[in-house]
Amino acid sequence: MKKIISLSLVLMMALSVNAQLLWKISGNGLKDASYILGTHHACSFTFCDSIPGLKEAFGQAQVVVGEIDMLNAGQMSQEEQLQLQSLMLMPSDTTLMSLFSQEEMALIDKYLLANLGANLQQLSMLKPMSILVTLQNKILMEILPTMATMTGMDTYMQQLAAKNAKEVGALETMSFQLNLLYASSLEEQADALLEMARTDNMKEMLVELTEVYKSCDLDALWKIFMEQTTELEYEKLVKTRNLRWEMQMKEMMPLQSTLFVVGAGHLPGEFGMIQLLRSAGYKVKAIKK
Repeated sequence: MKKIISLSLVLMMALSVNAQLLWKISGNGLKDASYILGTHHACSFTFCDSIPGLKEAFGQAQVVVGEIDMLNAGQMSQEEQLQLQSLMLMPSDTTLMSLFSQEEMALIDKYLLANLGANLQQLSMLKPMSILVTLQNKILMEILPTMATMTGMDTYMQQLAAKNAKEVGALETMSFQLNLLYASSLEEQADALLEMARTDNMKEMLVELTEVYKSCDLDALWKIFMEQTTELEYEKLVKTRNLRWEMQMKEMMPLQSTLFVVGAGHLPGEFGMIQLLRSAGYKVKAIKK
């Protein structure tokens, strides 16, 4: 389950003190305040209207910075397309079936046939992570039938910025995130696929994450994340990236008011963006209305 929930939060995460999604960053010598918005990557842009203070924060910001450049995410060079293909497909010296025992293959085949209409043999060119991503996207389509045509929150905020002649920036590249997603070993990916087949609860998990996000309860989101993520996964998916983002944000914010738009799972916790920025001397305050 731990690797499955980590995948969900990468591709994607009673009210408490952290029950807010939009935060104001000020102090520490900043002339103008900046903001950070926690998103759910599978949530429709329409949810943005439900976030208190977002319209005003967007109006004040001169630049919108996301995790990656969503406006050009689909414009991959031939070299990038080849790189993606190499990340998604099994290497020539290893077969997908060799990663599992006969008993495990039978279990996975039953699960895949029920959810994708194909078995391991038919999907043998794909790495286990590619199959996991395909499964997750299909289940998200079942939960949100309009997802295929809807605009996500992250993309919407960048589109809105471009429409209003605001600068758009990014903290990472698409290549970096793809490498991050497929960085685990084939054995680790195989374990995650096997665990998904055994538990068969991805739909319930994604529904829970979406409901927790829409409740704006970062504490509850953080609890789920920490219960289901290993220390190594946390280091790779959250802590290391947050520390890198903090350095970038400290360079950007003195130049102009910036609205940072990142996954909500990056906000709470000891090495979450809220605490990192506070430890660096900034005032980080939840915007409640």
